[in-house]
Amino acid sequence: MNFLTKIKNWLKKEINTDWRIVALDLNRALIDLQEKYQQANQRIADFEKIVAIYKEKENAK
Repeated sequence: MNFLTKIKNWLKKEINTDWRIVALDLNRALIDLQEKYQQANQRIADFEKIVAIYKEKENAK
């Protein structure tokens, strides 16, 4: 294997490693956003249940 081929293979490996790291970072960010989105949706659902309970109490009066 000549010197240029070694350099080419090393650079190819480094670029692939960098892209894997970027992909992992993006995936982690996506998972974090999905978790926040799920938490927000859960809070909305909880608030809707509370509002329904208050409306039911008001109608019962």
